[in-house]
Amino acid sequence: MEAAQTAAPAPDGRPPFGRRTYVIDRGFQLKYTVMLVVLGAAISSLFAAMTYLAHLDAERALPAVPRVQEALARTDTTLVMLMAGITVLMAGALGLVGVLITHRVAGPVHVMSHYIAVLSRGRYPLMRPLRKQDELKEFFERFQEAVESMRAREAKEADELGRAVEELSPLATSDAARATLGQLQAMQDRKRDATDRIDVGK
Repeated sequence: MEAAQTAAPAPDGRPPFGRRTYVIDRGFQLKYTVMLVVLGAAISSLFAAMTYLAHLDAERALPAVPRVQEALARTDTTLVMLMAGITVLMAGALGLVGVLITHRVAGPVHVMSHYIAVLSRGRYPLMRPLRKQDELKEFFERFQEAVESMRAREAKEADELGRAVEELSPLATSDAARATLGQLQAMQDRKRDATDRIDVGK
């Protein structure tokens, strides 16, 4: 399911941040959307049945005049069609609402899952804010803070390793010492490379 969304370009010239696909996590979204549709249809059907029973009770209280009975029969058909239409409309409206609401949760979860995948590969993603209508904003902010804290710690360790390599280089006279310094330098390079944020386009 797609929706045509347009957004102004970001101030730094990057393409606007947005997700156009409303069904992101099919299992999660369809599960709760179907639950809303079934609940809405059940409530509408119950209301329709109660209204129709009340209508039948009112019919029984009226005199058995042929012309009146014909008019009531036409009313019965109209009422049944109206109630069926309301039930279908209610189910459809709740289905749409269900997709939109679950999208506001599934979207942030999808984005964070993507960032976690980048983190698992030893890199730090350039994270962007959620959309205004998204849920889980507080959780996402805590997630961003945790990732930034990890990145800052790795950057500090990279700096410390760099200083250690620089200070120990003149003292490394044996092959074993130079090999150890090489390993420290490689570790520093990996940490420095990892702490450079990459734009993953999410």
